[in-house]
Amino acid sequence: MILVFGHRIDLILVLAVVLVALSVLYGMFILVLSRFEPQHSQHRRVKIATVPGHHKVVFVIPCLNEERVLRPSLERLVGLDHPDVQIMVIDDGSDDGTAEIVRSFPDPRVHLFQRTLPHAREGKGEALNAAIQYLRTSDLIAGTSHADVVVCVMDADGRLDPHALDDVMPLFKDNRLGAVQVGVRINNRQQNLLARMQDLEFVLYTHVFQRGRRHLGSVGLGGNGQFVRLSALDGLGVSPWSRSLTEDLDLGVRLLMDGWQTEFVSTASVHQQGLVDVKRWVKQRTRWFQGHLQSWNLVPWVLRDLTGSRRADLLYHLTSPFLLLLTSFLSLAFAFWVLDLAVGIVTGHAVVSGWWLSSYLIAFGPALLYGLVYWSQERHSGLNPVKAVGLVHLYVLYAVLWYVAGWKAAWRAVRGHNGWAKTERVVENQEQVDSSARELTVEAHA
Repeated sequence: MILVFGHRIDLILVLAVVLVALSVLYGMFILVLSRFEPQHSQHRRVKIATVPGHHKVVFVIPCLNEERVLRPSLERLVGLDHPDVQIMVIDDGSDDGTAEIVRSFPDPRVHLFQRTLPHAREGKGEALNAAIQYLRTSDLIAGTSHADVVVCVMDADGRLDPHALDDVMPLFKDNRLGAVQVGVRINNRQQNLLARMQDLEFVLYTHVFQRGRRHLGSVGLGGNGQFVRLSALDGLGVSPWSRSLTEDLDLGVRLLMDGWQTEFVSTASVHQQGLVDVKRWVKQRTRWFQGHLQSWNLVPWVLRDLTGSRRADLLYHLTSPFLLLLTSFLSLAFAFWVLDLAVGIVTGHAVVSGWWLSSYLIAFGPALLYGLVYWSQERHSGLNPVKAVGLVHLYVLYAVLWYVAGWKAAWRAVRGHNGWAKTERVVENQEQVDSSARELTVEAHA
């Protein structure tokens, strides 16, 4: 029996090695793609340059007890230079001063959409569905075709770049385009190491994977800085957002299955708070991971409705949580090997081997290449190459935290616990937020 169990462990490790190798190859492939502009993007620029008109923009901000961060976000949005902007704040059953901040805000373009218990606090997706159902017949878009209305979903702590609408809105002149996602950056990345790791994580996801996936036609959506054409939401039914814990991932996939194109804009970003407490980080990422697990039910529809590289990439993306859980066993085995090696070095029994270098390259090589991308985004902020190399080594260790969140999410899913765990905010240093935005504006124009 012990022998059989040992064979099963060996089989799992071999499978994990194969899957990790394929994942690394996929990452390198996406990295190469991300360095080039897709051909369809060049055609889109030519097309939109000849199409007149503009779109109405409605910012929708779901809020549950967001009085600590909401007002600066509203001030940033009303200052955007666009001829037709409306802002709808969804108070989803808050018991703090969120609603009062909206009521007292002096700009008439800021509107309060209030939900109360027992219908409130059912998750972000349900709050967005209620707001969109109201918006469709409201005076905010009266007389405007739904094809000419773009809904932008923002988190309460989101600070959109001042030039974001200039970069995003012209793309919607292409009638095939259903949604656009902008980059995400962390405001407090220079004040806290955990926040810095999150910023590195978002930059790699957006400036490597999102940019690379543009070539494959499979750009995903995030929950912050997500622009969606209202007519595209209409095509998904009365309630376009699902009850998934990652309603943004779910929405992006279903838009692609419905025939719409999605796009990523790397020249504009939305700035948000980074978590500075590991316990809160695990709580948030557990929700994200569990939501990703819930998206497995989309796999049959992806197989049915999509073809080619778009189908292959989405299948990989939707099943990647399984890959992460499986490779956690390989990482555990690698950790034991490192421990054994350390003991050998201390006791003098270690034998120098080429396996040391190959193991290092397997563990840290891809991260070093990704680190060049992060350095290119942060060099205007004073990040030097040596520090960037150090950060990507720490990032590999930071990524191991995802194993904790992943197994916790799997355990919650097995037990049927699907409750929404909201991320708590803290009061922000506005000078810090403005400094972050200025630095990224320099980067976007460099």
